[in-house]
Amino acid sequence: MSFTRFHDDPARIAKKLHETTAIGKYIMNVPGNGSRMDFVEDPHIRLEKWGANLSKNAIDIESDLRCQTRSLQRDCVQYQQKSAVNKSISYGTTPSYVEQSRTIAPAWELRDVEQQRYTDLPFNPQAHIEIPFNNNLQTRILEKDYYKKC
Repeated sequence: MSFTRFHDDPARIAKKLHETTAIGKYIMNVPGNGSRMDFVEDPHIRLEKWGANLSKNAIDIESDLRCQTRSLQRDCVQYQQKSAVNKSISYGTTPSYVEQSRTIAPAWELRDVEQQRYTDLPFNPQAHIEIPFNNNLQTRILEKDYYKKC
């Protein structure tokens, strides 16, 4: 009699565990941005995997939000006595080094300004517009015209 329980195969169990835990390992083993990373004041730069929501006691705050710090009861009046205090980390800021073209030269200031580009171009931009061979010809009519009786 053959073994038909593929789910209990040790190789399949190891592969399934590897697939289910790979996401968590990737998130936890990714190198960070540094220990003292400053905020960038440019609003167009996005912070990835790092930001202002970091706290020194993130686990205590999360447990408090899930009501794991107090006993389960019908009337939870004592919730303020055991609340976790947020100990946020203060970070420095780095000024923006990118010049935004929309703020430096707005469209309403440049709309009526004439662009003076009177220099000669190195190549003719219309050189390749014309097709070098005849096209769209009525070949049936041309064959009638060129026909000569023998």
